Amino acid sequence: MMYILSFMRNAFLFAWLFHSASSSPLLSHQLETLAGPTSTPLRRQSTGDGNDTFAITGITDFGTQPRLEIRDLEKNRDAWNIYLLGLERFKAAPQDDKLSYYKLAGIHGRPYEPWDGVSAGPGIDNPGYCAHISNLFLPWHRPYLVLFEQILFEHIVDAVNEFPAGSVRQRYASAALSWRMPYWDWAVEPEDGLSVYPDIITSPTVEVTYPNGTRTIDNPLYSYKFHPVSARDMFFDPFASWNETKRFPTAWTNNAVSQDNLIGPILDNSRVSFMNRLYNLFTYYDNFTQFGTEVWQTDDIANADSIESLHDAIHSITGGNGHMTFLDYSAFDPIFWLHHTQMDRIFALWQVLHPDSYVEPLVAITQTYTVHIGDTEDANSPLEPFSKDTLGNKFTSNDVRFTTQFGYTYPELAGNASLSSVRTAINRLYGSNANSGGPLKRRDTTTLPHDKRFVKAASADDVRASPGMLVNGHLRQYVANIVSQKHALNGSYAVYVFIGDFTDDPCQWALSPNLAGTHAVAANLELKKAPGLSKMVETNPIRVGAALPLTDMLLMKVRAGELKSMEMGDVEPYLRENLHWRVSTFDNVEVDLNDVADLSITVVSAEVTPPTCESEFPSRGNFTLLTHITKDRVGGC
Repeated sequence: MMYILSFMRNAFLFAWLFHSASSSPLLSHQLETLAGPTSTPLRRQSTGDGNDTFAITGITDFGTQPRLEIRDLEKNRDAWNIYLLGLERFKAAPQDDKLSYYKLAGIHGRPYEPWDGVSAGPGIDNPGYCAHISNLFLPWHRPYLVLFEQILFEHIVDAVNEFPAGSVRQRYASAALSWRMPYWDWAVEPEDGLSVYPDIITSPTVEVTYPNGTRTIDNPLYSYKFHPVSARDMFFDPFASWNETKRFPTAWTNNAVSQDNLIGPILDNSRVSFMNRLYNLFTYYDNFTQFGTEVWQTDDIANADSIESLHDAIHSITGGNGHMTFLDYSAFDPIFWLHHTQMDRIFALWQVLHPDSYVEPLVAITQTYTVHIGDTEDANSPLEPFSKDTLGNKFTSNDVRFTTQFGYTYPELAGNASLSSVRTAINRLYGSNANSGGPLKRRDTTTLPHDKRFVKAASADDVRASPGMLVNGHLRQYVANIVSQKHALNGSYAVYVFIGDFTDDPCQWALSPNLAGTHAVAANLELKKAPGLSKMVETNPIRVGAALPLTDMLLMKVRAGELKSMEMGDVEPYLRENLHWRVSTFDNVEVDLNDVADLSITVVSAEVTPPTCESEFPSRGNFTLLTHITKDRVGGC
């Protein structure tokens, strides 16, 4: 019944664009009936008749529409308003409703309970359903996001139908047809003078327009207010007592408050590092498993990074020991959905670059609510608990390979974008002179004239303008590879890498001007509370890796006269004296390097050849391991 009602409501919304209420009294009456009383929206009359499971379809009634960057969506006042109204309604839904914000967030981790009838596997009573340190990390989150988007859209429709018949409702209905969930691009250079951490995410309040006027409300993107918080569901203090999600909390106490003002400067200080890592992943990683999962699988010094590792950094920095930092709680924070939509966008862009590489069979090294350690997972493994129909048939990675089947795309992929145009878009957004450094302004990447000449962001002339950069048409790239145990510290932690002096105060490490990059490891609390995982870690510790580009920072040292050139003969002794690393938890407590299991820092270098046009990527030679830099140092090779 609920599916018929949802279809009817969307169909009437579509029809509203073509028939005014004045010329169609019947339609006007139907719309008013469909909207219903605000306290009892029709969608909530059922959560799936009988034993039916919930079918995840996406928003498919109105064609394929692009998911926009959140700052671009904000520019469309009507779409932005109904987004906030819909999200407010979504979060207010009763927490025991299967399709409530609370229950959907709980799929990811706590409260470790069945969703939509999918029970825990035999002998499993701990983690949530989410796939991490797994070859299913990216595919699993795709239907999860589609589910969230699909239900949020129904709340948006409800919000639109509350407006009285007339031009205003027609405007909002039109905006709803093209609405899709926004993403937050934490790597692109923001407009001059602005932080990469948008104000709309950081402001506790926001102004919205209701049918009866405009007023200021609690910002739906700022936090989730539990109603009420359940100590049983959240389990660990202080999460079991916090009645609102926290970002960078002042302390782990019941009266802690968020410190969003601290997050922007930290993200801004690391943004170029994020951009460089992302660009390297696009340009040099052609195997899906290496690209997608942070598990350290081999001693291959050329492919130590992953999009999951970069994903962990954003989780941990925005959380700062709050909900986003710990995977069990992260999905309750509204920023989770913006971050993971960005992750899905990166996934979709990478798929265009490498269409023939996808999920390969891999043995699970950690358990989820339905997956046992030792299970072999492949492209046909079920992405539980997500159903593609009301009969309970589960999506597989093969089922979710293409976004358009769910009614969405991304700006860079709209209109059947070519490989050439996608490369151009990536170069414009994240590219550099030759090595994935040097930010470019964010610019339109959806329309690229065929005769447009290459913007000289990567030209030899530009690079030669600075001493010590190009040698025989090549640039030396330097990367710090970091490996450590995922669960080394019973929670999330960070490895900070510096080139030059830095303060002894861990609170200031993330803001250091000499910070070259941060390897953040997102984990859960109290490993001993998960017996199966704890036993596995004891017998087969999970090692994760990251690759932090050092080239940008070294180029700055060349320009400042501190480093003679980018040649290995100059860089290796310089880094031996000036490369440093430290570890801390996200409550800014320094950790002795000897206490971080399997910590290993190595530096590698390769020659990079700049692209000759905007639709090409740079090419990279083989890496050389520079053992002298970290040899005989704690955590060194």
